[in-house]
Amino acid sequence: MLPAKTLREAYQATDPRPLPSGDPYFVDLSKARDSRATEHLRRMIENCDSGHYSAIAFSGHRGSGKSTELRQLQAALGKSCFILYLDVNEFLDAADVDYTDLFLLLSRRLLDELREQHVSLSPGLLSAVEGWFKSVTKEDEESLTLSAGVSTEASAGVEIPFIAKLLAKLTADVKSGSSRKKTTREELDRYFSGLLANTNTLLADASKALRDAGRADQILILADNLDRLPPEKSETLFFSHGSQLQELGCHAVYTVSIDTFYSRRNLGNVFSRHVFLPNIKLRLGRDQPGHNPDGFQGLTEVIGRRVDVASLLNPRELAEELVRWSGGSVRQLVRLLGEAVLSAQARGLSAIDATAVGDAARSLRNDFSRILAPEDYKLLAEAHTSRAIEKNEAYMQLLSNTAVMEYNGGEVWYDVNPLIEPIDAFQALTNKPRSGTAKRRRSR
Repeated sequence: MLPAKTLREAYQATDPRPLPSGDPYFVDLSKARDSRATEHLRRMIENCDSGHYSAIAFSGHRGSGKSTELRQLQAALGKSCFILYLDVNEFLDAADVDYTDLFLLLSRRLLDELREQHVSLSPGLLSAVEGWFKSVTKEDEESLTLSAGVSTEASAGVEIPFIAKLLAKLTADVKSGSSRKKTTREELDRYFSGLLANTNTLLADASKALRDAGRADQILILADNLDRLPPEKSETLFFSHGSQLQELGCHAVYTVSIDTFYSRRNLGNVFSRHVFLPNIKLRLGRDQPGHNPDGFQGLTEVIGRRVDVASLLNPRELAEELVRWSGGSVRQLVRLLGEAVLSAQARGLSAIDATAVGDAARSLRNDFSRILAPEDYKLLAEAHTSRAIEKNEAYMQLLSNTAVMEYNGGEVWYDVNPLIEPIDAFQALTNKPRSGTAKRRRSR
């Protein structure tokens, strides 16, 4: 895949979906972030002794690149681990995930993947696990209604164990909001010790079967898009049921929303292993206003991998202007590039000009104008002045919607999203003398 040479190709190159391993658009941004977050993830798993497992909470801003980094982790550990990538959006209701849903999904995808790779589990063990699920869910062969996906596999002549069909039905019920959803959750929660024991039985036998087949037998679960849960659901999942999520007999990485990561309940008390993926640093540090060359170079390369800068950015310095407006967010940068393409096309141009970049910034800025309340601008102005935030609900919301952005390296610091800076309500506050609050915070 070559960098785009036309605006139409450039727009196609601004697809914001996570990059799979080996994608030519991928750029290693660890130096630009001043962070080895994903390297730490890998080491937390590789450093474990046999029979010991890491359960890791992985957080960062929406759009910081967590899903892409998980795909890179998947590739890096592919030879030493049997990896199940669980996209919560695909299989569950991303706005309402219970810990029992994750146990069901894990068991379902484990059986599906082993079957696809022709790795067989013990028939006696499957029968015992099946019997437990039947007794708890009150499902049997007569009451079971196959999902469309399972029916298709069955019609193709693939033999599917009852337990696999049941797990497919239960996860489909959870996603669709079936009337069985609440009942199933309540029963599995009531008999959690059995759910845990049977899930770990499947994991242990899967590990043995993989080992017997000459395959990597360390199982790693990558549970992605859990960071999209509403705050109250996220807190319930990771604080109320975080201990259960760590009792699985395998390695697991769970994506966690930034507001849960910042909760005063202290996620570190639940997940001793936790990693934060920061935005790319475009300035040297909290009190160092100079440009960070590593940050600009890294994000300029992100643009260069996707489009032919010499052909499509006139002048070429506009690439740095797009980077500046991105605030260090990869997703925001890609969105800006896409909007600039549309602006240039709308005016009949064959390349992106300064007006197109300005239009792109204005388009994304309008998104913030629509969601920010008058009281938000005072908080934003204080964060911009002090490079610090208070740990309260209002600031957590601004972090969650990327109006405020976190950076780190030697220290953690914050700044307002640069798209917000030209908004009149923000300018009216920052052009005034610093408030006493801001002064005091700065002096600490």
